[in-house]
Amino acid sequence: MNLLRHAWRALRREALAGDLLTVFAALVLGVAVMTAVGTLVNRVNLALTGSAAEMLGGDLGVAGRDDPPAAFVEEAQRRGLAHTRLASFGSVLFQGDASQMASIKAVEAGYPLRGALRVRATPGGALIADAGMPAKGQAYADPRLLQALGLKAGDDLEFGAGTLRIAGIIESEPDAGGDLLTLSPTLLVNRADVEGTGLLGPGSRINYRVMFAGPAADIASFRQWLLPQVKGMRLLSVNDTQRGVRQAFDLAGRFLGLSALLAVLLAGVATALAANRFALRRIDQVAILRCLGARQRDILAGLALQLLMLAVPACAIGIGLGMAAQEGLVQVLGSLVPQRLPLPEAMPALTGAGIGLLLLFGFGLPPLLRLRGVPPMRVLNRSFAALPPASLLAYVAALAASLVLAVQVTGDLKLALWVLGGLAGLAVAAGVVGFLLLQLLRGLQHRLHGNWRLGLAALTRRRMLAVMQLVGLSLSLCALLLLAVIGPGLLQQWRERLPADTPNYFLINIQPEQRDSVLATLQGLGADDASIEPMATGRLIAINGKPPLRVDRTPAEDTQPQGEGQRDDDDENRPLNFSWRSTFPPANTLVNGTFWKPDSTAAEASVEIGWAKRYGVYPGDRITIAVGEQQREFSVTSVRKADWNTFRPNFFVLLNPNAVGDTPHNLLSAFHLPAGQAAGLGALVRAQPNLSLLDVDAVISQVRDVMERVAQAVQLVMVFSLLAGVLVLLAALQATAGERRYDSAVLRTLGATRRQLRGAVLVEFGALGALAALLAVGAAAVIGVAVSQKVFELPLLPPWPGLLLGGLLGIALSLLAGWLGTRRILHTPPALALREA
Repeated sequence: MNLLRHAWRALRREALAGDLLTVFAALVLGVAVMTAVGTLVNRVNLALTGSAAEMLGGDLGVAGRDDPPAAFVEEAQRRGLAHTRLASFGSVLFQGDASQMASIKAVEAGYPLRGALRVRATPGGALIADAGMPAKGQAYADPRLLQALGLKAGDDLEFGAGTLRIAGIIESEPDAGGDLLTLSPTLLVNRADVEGTGLLGPGSRINYRVMFAGPAADIASFRQWLLPQVKGMRLLSVNDTQRGVRQAFDLAGRFLGLSALLAVLLAGVATALAANRFALRRIDQVAILRCLGARQRDILAGLALQLLMLAVPACAIGIGLGMAAQEGLVQVLGSLVPQRLPLPEAMPALTGAGIGLLLLFGFGLPPLLRLRGVPPMRVLNRSFAALPPASLLAYVAALAASLVLAVQVTGDLKLALWVLGGLAGLAVAAGVVGFLLLQLLRGLQHRLHGNWRLGLAALTRRRMLAVMQLVGLSLSLCALLLLAVIGPGLLQQWRERLPADTPNYFLINIQPEQRDSVLATLQGLGADDASIEPMATGRLIAINGKPPLRVDRTPAEDTQPQGEGQRDDDDENRPLNFSWRSTFPPANTLVNGTFWKPDSTAAEASVEIGWAKRYGVYPGDRITIAVGEQQREFSVTSVRKADWNTFRPNFFVLLNPNAVGDTPHNLLSAFHLPAGQAAGLGALVRAQPNLSLLDVDAVISQVRDVMERVAQAVQLVMVFSLLAGVLVLLAALQATAGERRYDSAVLRTLGATRRQLRGAVLVEFGALGALAALLAVGAAAVIGVAVSQKVFELPLLPPWPGLLLGGLLGIALSLLAGWLGTRRILHTPPALALREA
């Protein structure tokens, strides 16, 4: 027998059969969604990595509180690497009565090593694409700084004990950092102008950097030489850049990954159900071939070839749809991704095709393995082989391999484990509950009458198929509820992190004697939520009487030489900003311990959970903080979790205000001003020049824009997942179509009316739909809450109205499918139905 010719003829003859069409559609959707998500993630990561050197201003850097040793530069020169030195710090600049907090960046020759500094000599003037460092006595300024100080290009700016002439307006700059000072406008100066200005005196917080650039191999070798040398400093690499974009895309990737994982799972379930029906419909064909002398392995190979021939065009179409969809995702995400994305790589598309083949052979072959044991007597006695152990192993292997590939594409193992683990638990629960209920119904069946008896008898007579239908319906309904109800709920929770009254302005350097007047002015401008918080800067010098050491490193990090992955907060020299208050802070959650009462006078401290894990601090421990010449010890009484995305002041360490004494401090305020009310802030700053104003309204608008674009992208991916869910519903409801047709023909031959048959089918599908909806609603609520808290860190409560409505719609769809399926059966003559069954 020519297997290839036989498989091709069989596939052409049965290509329009419902089961093969379902398998084909499931493969197309599974490949498309994984190709789309995988290609998008791959292109963005390539773009971020490729442009990181430009954003860093070099290929490698060393940063610290002290100027890096000259030996670093000498070794770099010996290796033929380019270098440049930078120093940056925050300072309040004054011009007449105006003042503005600015980020001062002092640069030397060679700046920037990567990327380009673009400036304009005048607003709207010609663009200087590669300006380089400013000449001595000159500076380049951010236009926000000029506006705040009332200056223009060509004017002189007070700088320390002298002045600088504004020689250009900064259009864009490389090496933009990710800390709070980037919210302040930049002043770029020649490093020679900083010496002797007095700006680097006691209390200044200057950051020194030396940047290197050269061939990748030479940079890698130089990095290895630097590792044991950078004690007390930290290395800068491409992974330190574009953190905001990376964080935003990471969260977007989680939402996209959730939809992609559900789509792959649903496609797998649809494939398994359709392939099972494909196998059942070929029992007689296999038995006849056995009677004609065909070997088992040839029969199985022929059926597998049919599936393979089906898979090739399905994977090709799926890859095409996926590539088109990822282009749509790029357009939807807009500014969330870099402007120039590299061309797609082949690996994500190949991975998508691999998932398609896994879905096909992992979930499609096990039912076919049962056909190997079909005896020739099947034609006469209607026998069928049991599911062999090899089929169960194939299911498990396919599920595990799909999980591995899905995690590779989405890059989020935690999300995959929670979602797929929850759905696997639902599948087991549905199987056990369904089997037990069918056993119970079998004992009660004789007490029922009419349509109830006929409908439930059909379920108990085909227990394994009924359980399979229940599992498929439960999984599909649960996945659809996660997509249609839980997914939008998570997105809404994300949006609500930035409500309409989110603080959009910060005032810093408020002196204690200015507190009341500043607060009254802010409230008069319409900042009803304005509050003023104290802030002091000190040093953490001891934990339980011993020098503080970080304990949040992995064993691999502990074995690295000093300086690898090291940050500024690794030792006691890191400045610590702290505050104090008598009431528990908003946007915080108490994790452990007890917050002090307002009238307490004990030396108590509350620490944020991330800081507590970093240093291994727990309630009952003692921390010692130095402020100037003072040293004070506090007992940790509580650990709290702060929401850092609210744009409200949060501190790692909070102290009992009744125990801080005369600690030197200033005040800060975060508040929301409606549009059009910001003009009054200028008068406030001019009246009290020591105040510095930070405008973060544009940043908040950008974050909101990111949220909206992510929501649109997720909705686009959800279309694929919802289509996969509909396929599962169709496959699950068609799983017993042949058996129902045979039973109906027999009952009609025995005198049953069409009304009785229709009622029996509605009872059968209604019972399946109701039980599946009950299980799916409960599982969706549990999985949704677990995923929101453990993966997305969002406080989502189960949206019961939406879940219950979705469950009712699932029951209605099940009844509708039963009614539509019955119409064809009732209009088919019994003799023809018996031949087709």
